[in-house]
Amino acid sequence: MTKLILVRHALTIDNQNNRLSGHIDSVVSEIGKKQIDKLTTYLEKIDIDKIYTTTSSRTKDTVRKIAKLKKIDIIEKETLKEISFGDFEGVTFNEIKKNYPDEFKSIIDKGYEYKYPNGESLIDSYNRVANEISKIVFDNKDKTILICSHGGTIRNIITYLISNSYEYHWNFKIDNASITILEVENGFTVINTMNNTSFI
Repeated sequence: MTKLILVRHALTIDNQNNRLSGHIDSVVSEIGKKQIDKLTTYLEKIDIDKIYTTTSSRTKDTVRKIAKLKKIDIIEKETLKEISFGDFEGVTFNEIKKNYPDEFKSIIDKGYEYKYPNGESLIDSYNRVANEISKIVFDNKDKTILICSHGGTIRNIITYLISNSYEYHWNFKIDNASITILEVENGFTVINTMNNTSFI
């Protein structure tokens, strides 16, 4: 059995201001720094074989302390990044609605298929993440893997592993600094823990 410990990065300043930050970097907030300390204390009790993050500083910052305590090198994966919001990186949905009403309508109407200008669609990000997580699971049989990533990425991982489809993407709530644990064996996935934030 392969155990996947999926951690969403700690709260960022962009999260607090409801700004879209997919591929742009976003700084962990003061609240987020406190979350990291509590998350580290919680994870210290869990056996971990490998740690993966994205190339975004917010994911690396979230698990840097636990990686140091466990003496595990962080493996960075560009393919586990959040969806790219393209030209709308750094703006809010309210700003899109106000300044780009046609685009906002398109977001609502097209749903999963909507591609952000010079960015990705949710389907694009799902396919990218699904390809990477299938490799990670294959390469880490019978190991416990911590992956620190993003809300959208974690939803993509869960819906891929339990349904091989993006259609349940929005059925999962993934809070900042939360822990979700999946157990994967012989192509079958069990959700052990979902969106645990009890420690923060």
